[in-house]
Amino acid sequence: MEFIQFTFVLVAALCAIYYSGQGPVIMRKLNELVTGKKGCSPVADLDFVTLHYFAGRGRGEAIRMMLEEAGIPYNETLFTKETWPKAKKEGIESGLFTFGQAPAISTPSGLHMVQSQAIAHYIGRATGMECDCEQLSHCEVVALGTEDFRSKLSKIIYDPDFSVQMRDEYIKTTAPMWLEHFERIAPSIQAEDVAYFGGSHITWVDFLVLDVLDANVEFAQVDMGRPLVAILDKYPKLQSFYNQFRVRPKIVAYLNSDRRMPYKLPKMPAVHKQESA
Repeated sequence: MEFIQFTFVLVAALCAIYYSGQGPVIMRKLNELVTGKKGCSPVADLDFVTLHYFAGRGRGEAIRMMLEEAGIPYNETLFTKETWPKAKKEGIESGLFTFGQAPAISTPSGLHMVQSQAIAHYIGRATGMECDCEQLSHCEVVALGTEDFRSKLSKIIYDPDFSVQMRDEYIKTTAPMWLEHFERIAPSIQAEDVAYFGGSHITWVDFLVLDVLDANVEFAQVDMGRPLVAILDKYPKLQSFYNQFRVRPKIVAYLNSDRRMPYKLPKMPAVHKQESA
């Protein structure tokens, strides 16, 4: 009889939770209690990571900053233009480079993963820097937006005919358009703490946004015979996010360390070389 009563009460409670719309919230809290990690779909801890990438910031930088913030020990296998073809062939054969691209990560437990955003998302799931279930779609939108923004800058700096004029057009037109988009969805300015793009706590998406903003800040400060531009000045929410994120203790330690590679363009514009001759 007691078992029947208990079952009835349990079913009634579950129905009440379901119809109240609080089921996902309660399940998330239970999940946090069990795993000790925030976010929608936590996975096992990462004890050590090897990052396979080129000797530069690029698509590896958000991953590095996440590992630094989470305190996960890591090392790097770095490629140059000369060593990449051999490493690529070996990586495809071994299954490390699924699509013949870097970055990739590997772990002692046998995890291999490629695609920079998939890697960042997985690290987020392993470290409690995952978005809440209700925010997953928003986080995916923001993440894909950072990729679109990044591609606009990559398109000109890797163009064989990259010129100062192309730089000027990017600074004048392309970057402001994308910065305006991100300013609209940026979290409100907070005086004492960072407001996050992915909800109430720091997530993998914040590192993608930080990285694409940082790439644009650095690009606008490269001397190409034109006035240097403080590219975030007209975007107060992005400026606040960028500034406050960069004073997080572990991020500061990384930025000031020799692990942080210098910002470097693939090549300087041809026009700049002519002007300097």
